[in-house]
Formats: sequence, structure tokens, C-alpha cells
Amino acid sequence: MRPDRRSLIAAAAVLPWIGNAARAGTEAGTLAALADPARPDTVMGVSVIARDGAGRVVLEEAHGSGRLTVGGSLRTRPFTLDTPMRIASVTKLVAMTALMTLVEAGQLSLDDDAGDLAGFRLRHPDHPDIRITPAMLASHTSGLRNGPSYPVPLGHHLGEAFTAGGRHFDDGGWFAPAAEPPGFFAYADVNFAVLAQIAERVSGERFDRFLKRTTLDPLGLDSGLNWSGVPDSVRARASAACRPVDGVWEPQVDGEVAPAPAIRVTTPAEAPGLTADDYVPGENGFVFSPQGGLRASVRDLDRLARSYAGHDGAPGMVARETIERMSAPLWTWDPAAPNGDPDRGLLQSYGLSVHILTGRAGDAFLGHDSRDWRGHFGIAYGLQSGLFWNRRDGRTLSYMISGTPRDGEGLSGARSAAAPWEEVIFDAALAAFAGRG
Repeated sequence: MRPDRRSLIAAAAVLPWIGNAARAGTEAGTLAALADPARPDTVMGVSVIARDGAGRVVLEEAHGSGRLTVGGSLRTRPFTLDTPMRIASVTKLVAMTALMTLVEAGQLSLDDDAGDLAGFRLRHPDHPDIRITPAMLASHTSGLRNGPSYPVPLGHHLGEAFTAGGRHFDDGGWFAPAAEPPGFFAYADVNFAVLAQIAERVSGERFDRFLKRTTLDPLGLDSGLNWSGVPDSVRARASAACRPVDGVWEPQVDGEVAPAPAIRVTTPAEAPGLTADDYVPGENGFVFSPQGGLRASVRDLDRLARSYAGHDGAPGMVARETIERMSAPLWTWDPAAPNGDPDRGLLQSYGLSVHILTGRAGDAFLGHDSRDWRGHFGIAYGLQSGLFWNRRDGRTLSYMISGTPRDGEGLSGARSAAAPWEEVIFDAALAAFAGRG
């Protein structure tokens, strides 16, 4: 989630901004102060929905502004609960849920050889005898890393990144150092490109369409990967993900959204005219951005959270037993014998694309019962998002923030390893859960 760490010197330069943004919300005691359009030292937009264990809304707010280019003109509009954006790595949770429908149907085993399933040999060069499985990919314990030519573009085969001599092999840059073999936890987007390719080869369906059919449509969501299947009425409400640049909110992605049915894809330099219609399923799992490309609003995230929590009246995408299986630890940090990168203590336990809170220093950002919470963070292009549910009592929390600074990535808040502005949201949600909102 935080792939590009910044130096302490760069971080120090933005600390006053971060302090002001978080302080604005904390001192005023409101989320509105966290995203105040009149103050350049706050975030651009924030939206939050929290529900109690019975599924009743206890916190529902949206503040600030979004931006979108319409007819060649960059326009500002209110940031609302229905504003869709690129939600970053929360996408991984949804993508894995889609893949689990194949597991439920008996079409896929998480213990199979991932390379055989994806259509190319997948072995760590320094550990060729260790078989990499879909479960290892989903839990970021595969020994893979994002290579220099990330992401492999449309028209190129994903297997070229893992085959010596392939045009994207990058001198083995897609593999971890020998000292961090499969089994070592290190968060990497590429795992989900391989999983998406596996899903395509097993289902025979393009991953954007597969995910929409299996997980989004059953919940009635007009969401989609890279805008796939998203109607114009929803695209018209979109906002770019922005960062503050020299005092101005600058779009980083989705500054302009093409009309339906266009789908955003990364094309190679030699063939910039390729479109999603040129893609052959099973060739390149990166194409539809299963690692972070879901476009959705906080209201959509809330609908997903209700399903994961098993609220009455919220039909699930997969069986409750599947959600429990996804939520069981496959990796837990052992500080005595370092077995992974816990990202300052933020990531201390992980399942099948589910962040499992331990309640220890670093990840206790949801209060005294943090260890009962499950979910996922997202962070990219100035957007931060989160979708969490309490597996014991059914509470849920979903949020999106736009306008965080690049140099703020990887910095911790006052009481956890979560970002300072996220802690303002968590505190507001905890107060609402306790009836003090």
C-alpha cells in the first residue's frame, strides 16, 4: 500500500502541513474541519460512513471538494458520499473475493501451482524448489516484488516479467532478494496481476467482467475496474485523485473521465492506440488494474462492508465460511525472527487479501477491540481509503480522503501507524460507535 517510501528530509518538509490538516479536524472535533476548502493546509475531500452492529448508520458525512475536467475545463464540485474515485488497494480485497467464487465452485485450489494456473513458469530464481501458490500471492508471501517496468502494459504478456530473457524480466527485478524467500511478507501489487490472470484462465472471462459479474452486480453496484461497466451517470459524479502542488490541488489520476463504454488501460509506447477490446483474456492480469483500479464511492464501499460483516438484508457475494477463511491469518509478524516488512507496525497480520488487526502498538487504530477488526487500506495518487468490519459485533467503517501529500505517505499518526488524517476519521467513528458523535 505504501510502495514508495520517502526520506526523513522530504517528510520533514511536509510535517507542518500534516500537523495542520490533522489538527484542524481534531481541534474542531469535526470531519468538516479536516477538509475545509477555505484552508490550504487541510485535505481536499473526505467522506465517511460508519454503522453499528445492527447495520444502523451512526456516522455519515462528506466534506470538501472534488475535481473533474468537463469539456476541457477543470471544474470543482462538492465531495459527496456518491463521488466515485479510484479507491486504490481496497480493490485487492474485492478482487480476491471474486476469485474465491472459483474456489467455492471447486474450479480452483489455493494450494495449486500459481505458475501452472497463470500459464508460465513461476519460481523464485534463488528458491526454485519452492512452489508459489495462489494463497501465497493473496497473502503477499510469494517472494514477488513490483519490477522496474511495472505495470506490464496491454499487448505484452505478463509471463515476460518472470522469464529470463523476457522483455520485462528486468534482470530479475520482480523477485525478492534471496534472503527474503517465499513465505516472507512484503506487500506487492504484482501478486494481484498474477491472481487476475489465473481467474481469467480458469473462468475464460476478462477479469473486469468477471469481477463485476461475481461481486459487484450481486450487490447492485455501478462500480468497475478502470471504469469498466460504469455508466455515464456515475462517471459524471467522479473526482480526480489530487495532491497539493505548490498550494494548488493537482489531479493525479482521472483528471478527465472518458464517456462509457471506454476503459482506462496502460498501453505500450509502440502501440498507443490499443484499447481494452484488443485484450485477449489470460495474457496479462495487469490490464484492468486488479491491484487498485476499482472506481467506487464511499457509499459503494459501505455496501461492500455490510456484505463482509454479514448484516441482515445485505446478501453476500460469497458464503460466510469463505469470508472467515479469507479473514484467518496466513502470516503474522514475528519481531524476534523478522519474517516480513510490517510497515512501521501498520501491517502485522494478513490473510487472503484481508488486513487483520492485532491490537498491538501500530495497528490498534480502532480502539481497545482493534483485534476484532478486518479490512483493507488503500493509498495512491493522493487518495487514501479504507473498508473495515468488526467480525465479532458487525460494526463497519468505510471512508475516502483526497488531497494527501506525496511526502506524507508512510508517516504515522499520534497513536498508531495509520496516517494522521485517518486517525481523525477513526476517532470520529469510535465516538459515534460509543454514542458520543
